[in-house]
Amino acid sequence: MDKKLIKFGIIFVGLIVVIIILSLLFNTATGGAKYTYDKIETKLVEAAKKYVNDKKKNNIDVLPESPLADPYYLSSDVLVNEEYLKDLSEYAKDETTCVGGVNIYNAGGGNYDYVPELTCGIYHQTEKLVDKVISDNDSGVTHGSGLYQRIDGRFITDDSELNMVSSDDFEYVFRGDEVNNYVKIDDNLWRIVSIDNDNNMLLIFNEHSQRAIAWDDKYNEQVAKYQGVNIYEQNGLESTAYKAVKDFYNGSLVLQDRVKYSEKTNYYTIPMNLCVGKRSSTDTDISGKIECQTILEDQFIGLLPAYYYMSASLDSGCETIVSKSCGNFNYLSKFDDFWWLLTANSDNTNEAYTVSKKYAETSLCNYKADIRPIIKIGSRAVYQEGDGTLEKPYQIKYYNE
Repeated sequence: MDKKLIKFGIIFVGLIVVIIILSLLFNTATGGAKYTYDKIETKLVEAAKKYVNDKKKNNIDVLPESPLADPYYLSSDVLVNEEYLKDLSEYAKDETTCVGGVNIYNAGGGNYDYVPELTCGIYHQTEKLVDKVISDNDSGVTHGSGLYQRIDGRFITDDSELNMVSSDDFEYVFRGDEVNNYVKIDDNLWRIVSIDNDNNMLLIFNEHSQRAIAWDDKYNEQVAKYQGVNIYEQNGLESTAYKAVKDFYNGSLVLQDRVKYSEKTNYYTIPMNLCVGKRSSTDTDISGKIECQTILEDQFIGLLPAYYYMSASLDSGCETIVSKSCGNFNYLSKFDDFWWLLTANSDNTNEAYTVSKKYAETSLCNYKADIRPIIKIGSRAVYQEGDGTLEKPYQIKYYNE
């Protein structure tokens, strides 16, 4: 009896194995395999790349000509109709209808960023990093550390005004000393400074350069010394700081602890207008109207304007850029080194502003300090994981292997 049971047991297990194998073979043959939504997004991107690179159809002409050009949207319907992809619903595990496509951006340097968009009923919608950040911060706070709304140059500090005012001059700004605004790209750690009205995010580098750098070290006629001239860039004439951040973006600036600048970052960055206007040590405005009187257009990399450093402080005593109170309740004062701001001193042609660990001050341009570049990440960046803490920084999905 026991032998018969064992025999039947072996036969039963064998049948189960055969059924599983046949099912797998059937799914493979019929395209009936089901995927996670992340995998479906990846398949969208793979299909879009096949479409673009199909030499027989010369589809490469759809690629945007420059980083300033609008993205090209390639719908899943086109990819399905031209047989680069099966109907999306065939890939989904849930009984739902999926729609989507891929936005193709010119990322500069001959690179193109393929960003999928996928919606599958109530089960899934591709989540952008900026939406995750805003959601995690309750769409804005009015007191304590967090993400504040700034409208027409004024921070909203009354709950009744949150999300009530519409203006083209709108941005979110991280303020305070305990904010969850870390973003990690490969081995590079960044912090989100602000989010503009188009949902693009301004990031500042959280790491160190290998050596200190002068803001500028040219001969200054007015002081008759090699103390630098505090013009960031003008008519092709570049300051030392301008050259250094370009080297950073090109990956040729040596970073500390053998950290390498991640080339993936360049897929996410978009051109930005740098506010390079000078400010006096007695100016009190923190809205940016002083620095933004002079604009350097279409820059992929830069340094942080002084008004953002002041804006990050919650201390009411932060009245001017050199007020030591600006270092209080300010996450930007937690860096353990001396670093350059973008803003120069309008009172003297050989001075710019540094953050000296705990507060900002004027420094001669030939003084050596660290640089903390800023970049602007486009709203297209797709959220992968993380909650913005140092332990679990936000991470962005990368589709361009």
